[in-house]
Amino acid sequence: MLVLVAIVVMAAALAGVAEFMDASLEENVLVAGQFRALHLAESGIAIGLNTGIKPGDPSLKQAIGSDGGFEVKISSEGARIPINYITDAGYRDAVYQLFVDWDISPDEANTAADSLADWVDTDAEPRSQGAEAEYYLQQGFSEFPRNQGFTSVDEMILARGLHAVERAKPDWRDYFSIYGDGLIDLNYAPKDVLVSVCGVAETDADNLIRERSGPDGIAGTEDDKTLSTGSAQQLLGLDQVRYSQISSRITTDGLIRRVESTGWSGTQRYKVVVTARRGDDGSLNYLARTEE
Repeated sequence: MLVLVAIVVMAAALAGVAEFMDASLEENVLVAGQFRALHLAESGIAIGLNTGIKPGDPSLKQAIGSDGGFEVKISSEGARIPINYITDAGYRDAVYQLFVDWDISPDEANTAADSLADWVDTDAEPRSQGAEAEYYLQQGFSEFPRNQGFTSVDEMILARGLHAVERAKPDWRDYFSIYGDGLIDLNYAPKDVLVSVCGVAETDADNLIRERSGPDGIAGTEDDKTLSTGSAQQLLGLDQVRYSQISSRITTDGLIRRVESTGWSGTQRYKVVVTARRGDDGSLNYLARTEE
């Protein structure tokens, strides 16, 4: 009887060990896949940061082996609104218009835009619908607003009125940047940004996007066109008066490159995003790096 009990105990122990080893093996395979996906994403970043590589270059999408590879998207940080320039009245109005275009009520849009500007400016005087220290103190936040530039796009949600934006447009973060140099790149900006910053009709923004996307109509492919300032002005239907009003906020040659590289290995995915500024000598200087 003791022998039988001992055999049962040993069998149970061995089953437990086998189950543990299976779980450990699966975990090791998972970790190995994640590491390989990261390595492949890094390879894509190295290619994407080469200033001679343009969007749509075949080298930006490669299969490595039978179950791995990477895909790289090159764009400009100027495609996003530089939120730390919102104290500029032109950008404040553009942000307000962007919110309204997202079906946020004019009152809520004004509150959010003014509060974002109050967060960034260095004075203690609130705008007409904004918020300074007194408002946040009533909400239980003694350290708000920072009265300096946002340190991350996520930090914007702390400003008064941004929850209305969150409800209406959950992906609003994709339209803002803390690394922008104050210029919107007309060769990369999405329609929403073109309309709000340039004050043009959606049809005019569509004309520009159609032209820069090339004959295939797909952005980020080899036949994309790089528009000049003059051609962009014409496509957007900007007269000289309106162009002079916004010329200090637009460009067709943004200096800040955004490179998004996604590596994959089997079912594992790893994304690396690098933002870098082009120097006078053509070199790129890192500004930021994130991993997902």
